[in-house]
Amino acid sequence: MRKLVIRGTFHSAGVQIGAQTASYLPFVRDKTVDLLQENYGAGSIERIRELADRYLASTQEIFPQALEYMAGLALGSRMPFKDIALISFSEEISGEAAEKCSTLAVPTDKGWLIGHNEDYEPQYFGKMFALDLKISGYPRVFSLNYPGHFPCLAGSLNECGVAITNNALWPAAVPGVSKNVTHFRAALALGMTEAIDFLSMQPAALTGHYTVAGAAGNILYGLEVSNEKTAKKNMILHQTDGKPYWHTNHVRFLELYEPDPALAAGNHTFVRAQKLERLIADDHLPSKSYEMLDLLSTNDGVLHRTPAQNPTSVTLASVAIRPKTGELWIRDADPATAERDLYLHFE
Repeated sequence: MRKLVIRGTFHSAGVQIGAQTASYLPFVRDKTVDLLQENYGAGSIERIRELADRYLASTQEIFPQALEYMAGLALGSRMPFKDIALISFSEEISGEAAEKCSTLAVPTDKGWLIGHNEDYEPQYFGKMFALDLKISGYPRVFSLNYPGHFPCLAGSLNECGVAITNNALWPAAVPGVSKNVTHFRAALALGMTEAIDFLSMQPAALTGHYTVAGAAGNILYGLEVSNEKTAKKNMILHQTDGKPYWHTNHVRFLELYEPDPALAAGNHTFVRAQKLERLIADDHLPSKSYEMLDLLSTNDGVLHRTPAQNPTSVTLASVAIRPKTGELWIRDADPATAERDLYLHFE
């Protein structure tokens, strides 16, 4: 996995990242369009672009700097802006989640150890990158990233100690604010309260879950965010009280108007949830960063899935974060990568 060190404005950061990931983007665009059309019935390419325009408009209202980043990404990669938009908003365009990420948080003598398996569509396998990003006027941030998307949505830690991981949930999208835009902005927050405020912005297009922790104390939150069309409350903030915590892809705390689609889908999220629950119940929890990475990166077909085991959602990388010590570890799921393990530390 490559590490990119990026400094500048939103626009210049986009230019730099676009130039360094340009070789991946045509493939990612084509595979994303195929997936949206074949698996999610998104319709014609014109319809896909129309849906992307909807989220461009809401982004302009809440975080116009994200559009500056996208414009830079298009310029640096020499790809049309409209293609960057359909990649960036593909999760909202698809309208629903898939069998995606897993999060496990463990209290230790060095503060919280947060483990996260980033599971997503197989076109990103072997193409993820680590980012050391400093945008002028905002905290420096480390993150795992997808080519063509906003920074930080695959897990982030900033120099103020704010750590965020992101799990998709299944209820259908509504017109509103992109989940990935709000995560990008929250990753640059000065503290946990500010981050939670950004993550909870309404109307949220997608129902989702975030794990949010800070450098101080033993506070870690599970935050489920939805919208007034989908849930009786827009958000539920669950404080863990220093106890081990897990989340996969079904709703744990929100009260939905309709049954959680994960219940009817017969999907893999419950198998992963059960494994995490057993680890906690049996007190078989990792307390070291390498133990967390080993747990999450071992191919068990449950927490970690290869392209051969699941054609639509595979493990792309495993992440371990210690907010208190300012450390983030990433292990690429692709065994063929030249540098599989990366370590980032605020010094």
